[in-house]
Amino acid sequence: MFKRMGCWLAVGLAVGVMPVAAQDGAAGVIKGVVLTGTDRRPVPAALVRVLDQHLSDQTHADGGFLIARVPAGTRRVLVAAIGYRAALATVTVPAADTVSIEVVLSEAVLQLDEIVTTGTTGDQSRRDALSPTSVVSGAALDRQVDGTIAASLRHEPGVAMSGISPATAQPVIRGLGGDRVVVLQDGLRAGDLAASAADHAVSVDPLTAQRIEVVRGPMSLRYGSSALGGVVNVIREDIPASRPDEIHGTLSAQGASVNRGGAVGGFASAPLGPLAVRLEGTFRKSGDTRTPVGRLVNTDQTAADVAAGVATVGRQGHVGASYRYYHNDYGIPGGFVGGHPTGVDIAMRRHTIRSSAEVHPGRGPWESVKADVGLTFYRHTEFEPSGAVGTRFKQTFLTGTIQTRHRGLLGGTGGALGVSGQYRFIRTGGTLRTPSTADYSVAGFAIEEYGSGPVRFQAGLRYDLAWYEPRTRSFITIGSDRVATEPRAFGSFSGSVGLLWEFAPGFKVGGSVARAYRTPDFNELYSNGPHLASNSYDLGDPRIGEEAGFGVDGFLRIDRERVRFELAAFSNRLSDYIFPSSRGRALIGRQGGRPLFQFTNEGARFTGAEGVLSLGLTDRLALEATASYVAARFTTDRAPIPVINPPDTSFVPASEYPPLIPPLFGNVELRYEQPRFFVVGGVRWAAAQTRLGDFETRTDGYAVGDLHAGVRLLVGARFHTLTLRIDNVADAEYRDHLSRIKEIEPNPGRNVSLLYRLTF
Repeated sequence: MFKRMGCWLAVGLAVGVMPVAAQDGAAGVIKGVVLTGTDRRPVPAALVRVLDQHLSDQTHADGGFLIARVPAGTRRVLVAAIGYRAALATVTVPAADTVSIEVVLSEAVLQLDEIVTTGTTGDQSRRDALSPTSVVSGAALDRQVDGTIAASLRHEPGVAMSGISPATAQPVIRGLGGDRVVVLQDGLRAGDLAASAADHAVSVDPLTAQRIEVVRGPMSLRYGSSALGGVVNVIREDIPASRPDEIHGTLSAQGASVNRGGAVGGFASAPLGPLAVRLEGTFRKSGDTRTPVGRLVNTDQTAADVAAGVATVGRQGHVGASYRYYHNDYGIPGGFVGGHPTGVDIAMRRHTIRSSAEVHPGRGPWESVKADVGLTFYRHTEFEPSGAVGTRFKQTFLTGTIQTRHRGLLGGTGGALGVSGQYRFIRTGGTLRTPSTADYSVAGFAIEEYGSGPVRFQAGLRYDLAWYEPRTRSFITIGSDRVATEPRAFGSFSGSVGLLWEFAPGFKVGGSVARAYRTPDFNELYSNGPHLASNSYDLGDPRIGEEAGFGVDGFLRIDRERVRFELAAFSNRLSDYIFPSSRGRALIGRQGGRPLFQFTNEGARFTGAEGVLSLGLTDRLALEATASYVAARFTTDRAPIPVINPPDTSFVPASEYPPLIPPLFGNVELRYEQPRFFVVGGVRWAAAQTRLGDFETRTDGYAVGDLHAGVRLLVGARFHTLTLRIDNVADAEYRDHLSRIKEIEPNPGRNVSLLYRLTF
């Protein structure tokens, strides 16, 4: 029933809004040319965007561009090109007429004017964001793109990486991972099960991403329950929001020596009569990963990701739909505690249908009305070494959001109102005794901003309701009680207030206070089965409570011609923090003789700081550095934990620290860059981690050298880039504290990778 409902909902949204989106209105044309500031040469392949309107073009060989169907009025135009400082121009667009502009770009080693959409009420410069924010795009994305989203973000402040194998890498933000970090694709959740276990991969490939945005800190106001750590948003524009005048896109190919792997991919957007169409495809294949001490067996991967989108674009908006198919077959290594001697193989499949519509009324207080609907069918199967099915998940995931952006309401300068809903049905099989479960949620939120000068203020409020309904009634033993897997309901308010003050040109301070909450996931409520990734037999607790977080965040931000600096500090107190615990008992699960762990609530506090510095030493030479630190501690007394050595069992005091918290870490790079080539030398480093959670062991610090170099060629309006990257130059043996297999294997050894990208 819900499959049919999701399909009809997507079609209904498209049909119902199409006449509104395509209607005529007062619109004009922006025509212009982009030149260099030194000798006034044309700049081809520069991206020109009309902010808040989803309108863009790429400059041609003569530096010219033309953007039609621009709503009349005052518009902001951002022009960005690799090797140049971005320029932001304000243009008054006449109705039914053309305005001509000339944009001059100066060469620069630092990019300061990245635009972000995640966590904001519209397109906004990173320097004006009210939360600590990172953007990876353009030249930085070429230097950092890797096989997974988490690996592509390893240079960003506050972001660490956890996993069991290279394919399962997941982002950890400010010490929080799993379900507490939300991974989005074009603003909607991916609909996979990556957050539920360390051996589940994120079903989003980074190769064809246009940019990746990371917002650190609680983001529950916009993205709902569970976004306590932050949000990662991969921007692709699967559904075209503008109609290009000609075909444009990218083709990419990447190879790596550490796993003898490679990937090819690309996308193309083109006009098709009155429609805009977009096609995309990526294929990735790799063998076992090599470490300085040998091959990490059963870490091979074969993945494919294809998508198609179509939209009709009118003068006041657009409406369209897309389809994406993703599959990933990958291995989990064996030999570590809890794993099979020869590992486990996993096959995952994801089908996603999405519909989106946005209308810009052009008059009155309403800037835009946008609706998104996504329907995902996900399948995940884990195979034992014998080939038998060990665990199986099937998920149907339906999500939808309607959001309006406005100006001038309640005395504010801008804001957003929205409602969202979600339905998920998870069916389990294999060795799991976890009941199949349906969950529903609905929420409403409001965000308002005040001030447009040196002082800006933002306030927001959200209310969530969620229901969980197991489809079969079973029992879970909790101490001496047998607790039925009964339905649960949760509801709570979230809210935040934030302030940004520019006390001198280019110098800003900001801060926020937020109350956020997270409902338990279905596995934390109803789990009943072995978990190979942690050598445990995991049990849920149907009586467990939701997490509530109270966070304080402050930052100093400097954006000058040769300096970009941001230092943020935070404290987040979580009541009823959820994690698996022995609860002071020495019990063995039903299968495999694994210790039994049960999800429980404890109080915890996460405090820390992160910083980023980009310093232009000369017009060509830049020093870039990041550092991140988080300290986590339980704030409630805990029961002792068992040490099971059959036939004997002893108890030791439980740790005061949560597990899997990254140590102090960061990176330092020296980069020489011109528009046509660049060279980078850097060091990734981490201190020793001695604050150990239950059953953890000390991890030594390390420093690993990396070298990057690249060339960029303009042939007509086609932009060719070739990036050579050598990670772990010295083939050093080192171990990451967040690696689940650090006891048996170190991190990957020397890796020589080559990325070719054609932009046309």
